[in-house]
Amino acid sequence: SPNECLRQWRYRTHDYLDIMLQWEAPPPDRVCCLCGGDGTQECHDCHAQPIFCTKCCQAEHSLWPFHWISQWNGDFFERTTLTKLGIEIHAGHRGKPCPHHDWEWEDMDDEGAAAQDFPEVNILPAGKTAITAVHTSGVHTMLIRFCRCPDAETLDKQLFKMGLFPASFTCPKTAFTFALLDDFILDNLECGTSAMNYYSKLKRITSSVFLHLVPDRYQELMRVARQWRQLKLLKWNGFCHERRDPKDGELALFCTTCPQPGINVAVPTKDDPSPKWLYTQSLVMDGNFKAEHLHPMHPEDEVWLTDGQCFMVARARYQAHLAISKDSAQRSECNNHRVVNQANTSMHKLEATGIGGCACARHGCFVPNSMVDFKREKGGRQMNMNYTLCNALSYNANGLSQAFTFYDVNCQYNKHLRRQVDESLHLTIPSRMEIVPGIGLGHVHGHQDKCFIWYASNFIPGAARIDGEIMETLWAPLNIISPSARGMSTPHRQECLDYQMNDCNFMKMIQMGQLYPLACFDTAG
Repeated sequence: SPNECLRQWRYRTHDYLDIMLQWEAPPPDRVCCLCGGDGTQECHDCHAQPIFCTKCCQAEHSLWPFHWISQWNGDFFERTTLTKLGIEIHAGHRGKPCPHHDWEWEDMDDEGAAAQDFPEVNILPAGKTAITAVHTSGVHTMLIRFCRCPDAETLDKQLFKMGLFPASFTCPKTAFTFALLDDFILDNLECGTSAMNYYSKLKRITSSVFLHLVPDRYQELMRVARQWRQLKLLKWNGFCHERRDPKDGELALFCTTCPQPGINVAVPTKDDPSPKWLYTQSLVMDGNFKAEHLHPMHPEDEVWLTDGQCFMVARARYQAHLAISKDSAQRSECNNHRVVNQANTSMHKLEATGIGGCACARHGCFVPNSMVDFKREKGGRQMNMNYTLCNALSYNANGLSQAFTFYDVNCQYNKHLRRQVDESLHLTIPSRMEIVPGIGLGHVHGHQDKCFIWYASNFIPGAARIDGEIMETLWAPLNIISPSARGMSTPHRQECLDYQMNDCNFMKMIQMGQLYPLACFDTAG
């Protein structure tokens, strides 16, 4: 047991402490582990922290330039870098030197001498170039010799082919390794780590004491991470071989089990003998009022990379819908349910008081192109949820004739839905689709008794065993990153939320083969 291990540990603490001290102390002989010569370099990232002579250290680390080493100064091993040892990176020839180099040194530290930052301008330095390379092991200063062949690619593309994402295009002075960008994005997904906290960790890895001497590349990390997310989504969804802009929702993953005619089920025909529930959508609607967003400082200068291409809807059409929509206050015939959408409306610093959307009610996958912001001046009223529901009902639903929709206040919401859709220029519901409203089992007991009979999933034919509350569980991972996304620019926040929801769907998809049979077994039992 864990406690038994701790009891045994109490008798071994000092033994392990002695070994830790010996690990940090220099060996008595200081012999190179490869050639047996004088060991003057110690690598902290190689396994078992081996000792090398200078020549062997250079040879062994020509392909590992991001390791940290220490050099013997006569009294102790002093922290240094491989760059000071003479390690260089050669671009354009798979790590080998370019045959057209003239081997002259040119200092590229003069930022003002750089030409205007156009993507295809290729300014070739005469010799070595010093750049700041950010890796999972810290912030490094690297010496790079770019290819100088007549057909050489631009500097930024040479770096990118080496696994280094440049922070600029003309004379790149900063680059981030692919491994670091993947690590940051995974940290953001699993731990909710913000870019500021992540870069603060990198600074402490680089220098545990002199943090102020570590170059600050926090702003560059935020920008490059946005570009990296977009590239990953484009690659995953097959756009490496297509030169076109993705359509709404094309960069998002969706549930592999819910019926999608033409994708995972055949398009139904009029004389199809299959049961009706086989071609029925099951959707749950809900709002999250912790995903607030402050007014952006410079909205006119914002750059959108994936507007409407994932889960959050395209801004222009949604704004047009809100501009002409009107919410008419209607007296509730049920208990006085005040949706939480009014909780933040008094906070004038908020551009959005939260988000709302749809997910498949049975498996809990967010529906692409169906997530909306609750604008402060428009609240979280019916006009917002109308838009998300219509988009969700239209997503890969060609041929479906029925949809179950679960919403906390469906007894009031559904009354005038058809009329409001018919009167809108921006809302449509697939023709001949029957909408069967329901209320989640966690909320229906707060309604009048008659609502339980009419809207509880227990009494809806074809709904099977479903609680209609799965959306509540989906907000938890989003709420972890909501505080850091609160002050982002509008496009950056949208991309972070999109990526989090896409990862949530992905994890559901890869685990569905394990979890869904267990759920069916429990249901049968």
